[in-house]
Amino acid sequence: MIKLLWRTDVHLSDVSPASRKDDWTDSVFAKLDQIKMVAQKLRVQAVLDGGDFFHLKSPSRTTHRLVRQAAEHHADYPCPVYCTPGNHDAVYGNYEYLPQQPLGVLYAAAIFRRLYDDNEALFEVDGVKVRVVGVPYHGTTYDLERFAAIKRGDEDWLVCVAHVLASPQGGTMFENEDVLRYSELAAFAPDVFLLGHWHKDQGVQTLNGKKIINIGSLTRGSIAQDDVERKPAISLLTFTKEEVKVQVVRLKVRSADEVFDLDAHVRAEARATTMDAFVSSVRETLVDTEGESLEDVVRVSSVPEQVQERAIAYLEMADV
Repeated sequence: MIKLLWRTDVHLSDVSPASRKDDWTDSVFAKLDQIKMVAQKLRVQAVLDGGDFFHLKSPSRTTHRLVRQAAEHHADYPCPVYCTPGNHDAVYGNYEYLPQQPLGVLYAAAIFRRLYDDNEALFEVDGVKVRVVGVPYHGTTYDLERFAAIKRGDEDWLVCVAHVLASPQGGTMFENEDVLRYSELAAFAPDVFLLGHWHKDQGVQTLNGKKIINIGSLTRGSIAQDDVERKPAISLLTFTKEEVKVQVVRLKVRSADEVFDLDAHVRAEARATTMDAFVSSVRETLVDTEGESLEDVVRVSSVPEQVQERAIAYLEMADV
């Protein structure tokens, strides 16, 4: 049999997200240590990485020390690591810039192997052959021809690693970025789709005989965009001549209240709610008070006095 480990969206960084109160770098490497241990224990053929390994794409904002740590950590893996670039791995989300990015250093040093375009991975053990191809992040409008161009060969199983948004419903998200429907993916040749980019854990589904693995980010970074109670996971894929088995392996992580500043998040949400109420109040008042100054409108709004004073100060600075 052939065994592969899947992880995605590591977001390694020197700087902790604003919502975290622990040491982000240490926490990420603690998770990577667990993956290394699993890879060694299960003697997997490879680790597949779905992209966004580094969080900050600018080389000036990712230290040499961090890149060295990443290289040293993976240097003694018992197997190769194949990585498909994500939007955080290159400026403008354009992987043609990889030679000047932190991820490009890991490629050049042969710490990671490329998994995109013509760079594929092929595994063959005891007569079982698995081929893995990669579709990197390539903008907010997805080119479905990238998937249609993936053709079967003589492999028993064809796997596609893709850094794209996908869900059972599809649609659009963020800045009108595409969200592929699972049914769209299932129409293409691969037997297995390993999806990165969306941090939400959407689990594992089988559609038309195709396995779609969309278990979310390895890390919990943004308290505003993530489920703080989510248990990050990796997947073990086992291939035989007859079937593909997928086992989701939850990592050991500390509780949300240990690593997130939940009180600060509550305060931030309260401030945002108050400001939304202030804007709505001013908008409604302006409709009924044509000819009055903005300062007068602010003074009669129903939001707290501190918010009124701050708004008036901004208006005076802008000379409105």
